[in-house]
Formats: sequence, C-alpha cells, structure tokens
Amino acid sequence: MGENFLKFKRKAFTVRLIKSILLGISAGMILVGVFLLLGNFEAVQLELTHVILIGVGGMLAVGGIGYLLLHRSDKALAKRLDADFSLNEKVQTMLAYTKHEGTIFDLQREDANASLGEIPTKRFKFKRLWIYILCLLVGATSLAGGILVHPVPVEEPELPEEAFALTDIQQAAMLELIAYVENSQMQSPYKENVATSLQELLASLQEATLASEKDAALETAVDYIYQQTDDSSAAVELMDALWRTESESCKRLAEALNYYEWMTIDSSKMFSNEMADFRTSLVHADTVTSNPDKEKMAAETGELLLKMETNISVSLMSSKLSETDDLYIQINRLATANETYEDNSHMYGCSVLAEQATIIGYDNTQKELDTMFSALNGEIYRALEQHLANTGTGEYALTKLRELFFCALPKFERPNFYVATEGDDFGDDEGGGGVGGGIGGGTVYGSDDLVLDPITNTYVEYGTILDKYYALMFGKVDGGAYTEDEKEAMEKYFAILYGGFEEEGE
Repeated sequence: MGENFLKFKRKAFTVRLIKSILLGISAGMILVGVFLLLGNFEAVQLELTHVILIGVGGMLAVGGIGYLLLHRSDKALAKRLDADFSLNEKVQTMLAYTKHEGTIFDLQREDANASLGEIPTKRFKFKRLWIYILCLLVGATSLAGGILVHPVPVEEPELPEEAFALTDIQQAAMLELIAYVENSQMQSPYKENVATSLQELLASLQEATLASEKDAALETAVDYIYQQTDDSSAAVELMDALWRTESESCKRLAEALNYYEWMTIDSSKMFSNEMADFRTSLVHADTVTSNPDKEKMAAETGELLLKMETNISVSLMSSKLSETDDLYIQINRLATANETYEDNSHMYGCSVLAEQATIIGYDNTQKELDTMFSALNGEIYRALEQHLANTGTGEYALTKLRELFFCALPKFERPNFYVATEGDDFGDDEGGGGVGGGIGGGTVYGSDDLVLDPITNTYVEYGTILDKYYALMFGKVDGGAYTEDEKEAMEKYFAILYGGFEEEGE
C-alpha cells in the first residue's frame, strides 16, 4: 500500500469525521429547538439547563452513530478511487496483491502509486454534501424557532365590575346587629370599638356601588372586629398553658375553664361537672384502699398542690391575662390565696395548703380543698361568663356578617387540647390517676342512674362516678399494689360495671 493511497485514506477519514460532526450538531439543535418550543407553549416544563443537556446528549449520540455508519473499508475506498479517476482498477489490484512479492507485482504497485500521485487530493470531494447542509439548516431553523417563537398572549376582555347595592333586609339586619353589640355584656372598650366598626361598615356599604368596594369594606371590618375579639379575652391562652403542663390536675382545670364547650341551656351544670372532675383529681388514689397511709397521702397531696401552684402561676404569666381581669384574680386565688374573714373563717389556696398538708393531715387538707372549691367555683364561673360574653359577641358579629354578605372569616381561636400521654400526679407517671376514666369517650354504660358521689356530696350519673373510681383503683394497681391475677380480676369487674353482662343470665 503506497503513500499516495494513505493520503487519500486520510482525506476520506476527514470527510467521515466532518459528516458525523454535522449530523451531531444538527440533531442537537433540533432537540434543543423542539424542547424550547414545547416549553414556550407550556407543553413540557423543563429547566434550560436540562434542555441543553438533552441537546448535548443527542448531539453526541447521533454524531457517534453517524461516525460508525459512515465507515468505509480500504477496498471500498480503492473501488471509489478507480471509478472516480478512471484508473482501470489499478488501486483495487494493488490492494489485492499487497502481500505478493515479485517484479511484476512491484511494477504494478509503482504504476498505481504513480497514477494516484498525479491526482490532487482536493479532487476527492464530499458526496451528497447537500444532505448534511440541509440537516444543518433544519437544526438551525429548529433552534431559532425555539428561541424566537412564543405564543401570542391572549388578552382577556375586561369584564365590567359587578354592581352592588345594599338591600333593605341587609340594612335592617346590620342595624339589628349593631344594637345587639351595643346592648351586649362585652367589656369596654371592645364593645364600643366593635359597634363603631359595624356602624362605619354600614355607612360604607350604603355608599358602595361595586362589589369590589363592598369586599374591601368587609375585609377591613372583619379584620378589625376579629382583632378586637381576640384582644378582649386571653382565656384560651390560659387554657392552653394549663394543658401544656405535666400536671393532670391542671389539665382538668383547663377543661373546666373551657367555656367554648358550654351548652347554651346548661352551661352551669357542665361547668360544675368539669370542676367536680378537677376536684376529684386532688383526691389521693389510696383513699379507697383498706388501710391507707394517711401520712404518705398527706405528703404526696402537699407535693401535688405545690406543683399545681407553680404550674398555675407560670400559666397565668404566659397567658398574658391582665392582672386586673377577674379570671386572673380568681385563678390566682386558687393558687395562692391566704384569706381570713371577719367571722374568723378562712380560705387557703394551693400554696398555703401545700405547706400545711403534713401538719393538718390528709383529711383536713381535703376539707380545706372543699372550702376552697365552695368559695371559688361561683367566682370562676362568673369570670368565665364575662370572657364568654366578650368572645361570643365578637364571633357572633363576624358570623352574622358572613351570613349577610358571604364574606370569608378567619379561623376562630379554640383551646388546643391534644391527647396527652402523661400519667397522674400521684405515684407512677405511667399510671392512670385523677379523673382520666377507665375507658374512652362514647362508652355505653351498664346504667345511667344517678348515684351519690361521696367526695362532692352530689348526685351524679353512674358513668361519671364509675370513671372516678376506675381512675382511683387503677392508679393503685399501676403502682404495683396488686398482683397480675388481681389486676385481671379487677379489669373484668369494671368491664361488667361499664357495659353489663353480654348475655342474659351470664
């Protein structure tokens, strides 16, 4: 194989490389252009970096495939040279007898090389070059289209604003709502502020001719009334703070303060029941045992009351209730009262009783707690009624506005009483104490008769007192006072008390 043939072979390789590069560049531009165009019309959602990576990947793949497909053997190159330059198969003969030795073979090779040497390599040109130029033009057009072609923005026709006119019924309802707020028990200055906001809203609605003007006026009024309602009471913050403590008794107090759950016609009874549960949580679990250790019970009750006093004081501070608020005053009395009256009677709060518990004994401590609850229950209830009036009035006004004008309202604040897993205040934290109850909500009891609760000296429903005794008994069980067999027997016993026998005569 002569040097002149190798010269044409190198030229053929260069042509092959250029063709494959042109194919790769064309494919890359087509891919980038197509994906840009699809992105412009939101048919696909790709970042520009990802589109470029796709284009580069397509360029390398198509270029590599083209390079492999355009490969030509030495025999094919020799055949083309003979055909293109009329060499009468000299080059093919030279390749066929490359390995043969002899004078005649040497002369043939010399003749073939001489013939190739007379042909300039520039005469060895691209074949079907137009195909590659066309591919390049298609790729450039695709890329230009992806960059330049964008959807024509469609301008939505401006719709005429919706008209608004305050109806006579709406105006009468607004006047009635204003009068309701003015005559409510909501505290000053919140009552006056809410009433004034409603009056200003009514004036704005009377002048409004467009729905957008109505909406703007309502949004301003709703935001202001909501803020006034929120400022009028920090009771929910106190409830949440008490609930977040690790004291089950404080959780019961939080539930008792939750006036949001009061039924309209029986709020006092609901409050009394919740306070009774709170009171029961301060009764030691060993009360129902056969031989209670009163000294131990007194000491642990003192610890419980001291813990309660600390939790209540911290909760009052974190709630941001005003110190002049009656609810703050009464709950603070529950925690720290040390009051002596003209008739020589007295009332002690948790902190004082915590100090005296081991001195006066368990039974007397419980009597002092009864005195404290008797003195404070009514006061706490009246303080809660004021907070109910504050939040109830504001929320009623907001709800009425939604009914009249279909406006959106913010979410009203409510206590965040999540399900806790802590134990009671007596004994093992894992145990059930206080008034946690033996079963969850929705239980169907074996009876709904009224029975006497010896702790509060009132008649309560069967299920209520059963829950209390379940908590007391199993507080002792979880403390390790009974064997597993005794515990199992007690569980079966209480299961019958809660639900009755499964079959008649069992």
